[in-house]
Amino acid sequence: MSEIYERMEGEPLLWYNRFTRFRLMFPRRSVAAVFHGEQSSRNPEKPRRNPDNDWYNAAKRWQWEERAEAYDAAQFAEEEKIRARVMRSGFALQHNRILALQKQLEDLIAMTAEQDKVWVPDVKAIGNGPDAERVDLVQFNDALFKEVREYLTDIAEEMGERVKKQITTHRGLSKMYVDLNDNEDGCEP
Repeated sequence: MSEIYERMEGEPLLWYNRFTRFRLMFPRRSVAAVFHGEQSSRNPEKPRRNPDNDWYNAAKRWQWEERAEAYDAAQFAEEEKIRARVMRSGFALQHNRILALQKQLEDLIAMTAEQDKVWVPDVKAIGNGPDAERVDLVQFNDALFKEVREYLTDIAEEMGERVKKQITTHRGLSKMYVDLNDNEDGCEP
């Protein structure tokens, strides 16, 4: 079964190609624009200004408006199918996002049980040049614990359990100047 926006029975190829250009002009289509496009490619020095009635009659006869609308509707329906399929899969699904976050969080929490991951070696140099002394240190891995907290926050936000407080502030008040003399400023003398 062919769609209404495909070539109609008896429709000359020339007019179907013109309709195709019309159809692809979404969202603003016009017979005149198709005409001007064709004219500028045929005779760029002296293009005809306006389409004659044959163009408008052909557009009406071959139902350009209705066919273009049917094409738009078919495209929209296809996009909706794809969007629905995407929204039913992968990370578009909340539980998949939460499971992925949880897996990462579990790995990070496992690392907090290992002392060599909590306390990590570090090296500092004291002094400059060839006389610099190397000092071996052990640093607390605060980045690891920060990541754990961020993953917990991400999971809570995904589940709608924590709403971040939004504080609205106004920086600076606009100044209003009024012509007042010293005795009218509201201050007691």
